[in-house]
Amino acid sequence: MSSRAEIDSILDGLGGRGNIKDYFHCATRLRFNLYDYSLLDKEKLKSQPSILSVVIASGQCQLIIGTEVESVYQTIKTVINNQEMSNTTECSNEGKSENTTTRKESKINLILGFISGSFLPIIGVIAAAGLLRAMTTVLAEFSYFHGSETLKVINLIANVPFHYLPVILGFSIARKLKSNELVGAEIGAALLYPELTKLAGQTLHFVGVPIIVADYSGTVFPIFFAIVTAAFIERSLKRIIPNSLQLMFVPLITFLIVVPLTLILLGPFGAILGDYMAKGILYVINLSGLLSGIFIGAFYSIIVMFGLHWTLTPIMYTNLVHGGDPIYAIGGMSAVAQMGIALGILIKSKDSKTRQLAGGAFFPSLISGVTEPILYGLIIPHKRTISFMFISGAVGGGIIGFYGVKLNEMVFASLLSIPTAQNILVYTVALFATLLTGALLVIIFGYESKADVSGDKK
Repeated sequence: MSSRAEIDSILDGLGGRGNIKDYFHCATRLRFNLYDYSLLDKEKLKSQPSILSVVIASGQCQLIIGTEVESVYQTIKTVINNQEMSNTTECSNEGKSENTTTRKESKINLILGFISGSFLPIIGVIAAAGLLRAMTTVLAEFSYFHGSETLKVINLIANVPFHYLPVILGFSIARKLKSNELVGAEIGAALLYPELTKLAGQTLHFVGVPIIVADYSGTVFPIFFAIVTAAFIERSLKRIIPNSLQLMFVPLITFLIVVPLTLILLGPFGAILGDYMAKGILYVINLSGLLSGIFIGAFYSIIVMFGLHWTLTPIMYTNLVHGGDPIYAIGGMSAVAQMGIALGILIKSKDSKTRQLAGGAFFPSLISGVTEPILYGLIIPHKRTISFMFISGAVGGGIIGFYGVKLNEMVFASLLSIPTAQNILVYTVALFATLLTGALLVIIFGYESKADVSGDKK
């Protein structure tokens, strides 16, 4: 648990409470959208015990925390909500007005921040459901569980987040856009209404316009377009409808416009766009599975370092719907490479603090798949290991790519991800080959350490 003094220092390092536009967190990072990034004090932020590193990417200030991110986030949220702003309100408001006019975020950063900010809140739920589905798949292979109704119920529970993904995303996207979350969820639910989905493939008419009914369960792109449109309509309606009537008529009109528009245009367009993007990436990978695997496995960590990997999530989900995802099957080997390096440092190091850090990061990562404490606590400070990460990631990625292995679930690369692979044997070989390569490279060639921190022999 972070102290109040540390939280105050973090807020000061971000330029003060009045400089924070909004904030949220993912599995290991606190992400802040700021009004003026020139007020950022990176050195002060890096000096805080809870912060492993600071990254500026996708138009965000990202504080790398690790597995304690939820605790730090809740503490910051409490401090911000309870903070007395009476002495700074006027200054903050003036600062916001000035900063929003002097610094305008690029469109690409806005798009990347929007996509990642929409997906990050739901990743935990999806990963948990994926693990449940993997567990039921493994247990179903044992004769004891054949015909088990208990296992059937667990599998039904695990399928819920995937089936109702448009509902969950509708809520999350609306929250990111600061529009009505319940309207967002309601739009997602309308796309999945049983009386509608059972007519999939048939044609209905709305005011004479044909609607080709489709099953949108598990889809991503249609709800993105729908909620962006709904947010725009909602803001427009609030400008023209009197405050006394907004409570009822803004959601009503938004719903009546967006749902038919999505069924007629936005839904089919989003589904087609998602399919073509997924097929395009698969086509590139299939041109040479080995070379694509080596390249992605080696350099996927670079994408992760800048927090851009979440922007691939919509395509990964589309791949899962269509039979499995190869992107994270390959890219996940970069995380396993980091685990291998941590294992190598744990074995090689003579320094007790370094061994404690390596062990504390390595063993949880085997189960959780969360490797950012390794990346920012061990690999980046010991720069020689960066090349080891590339090499070992390329080994596993090459194996995965050559054999065309895909994952059936969205689960972080770890021991628990093994049952989610379509070819469990090859995936297991690739995972342990990557892990051992990373460890052996460190054991054989040593690792660089910060001279003022560690006295390790290299």
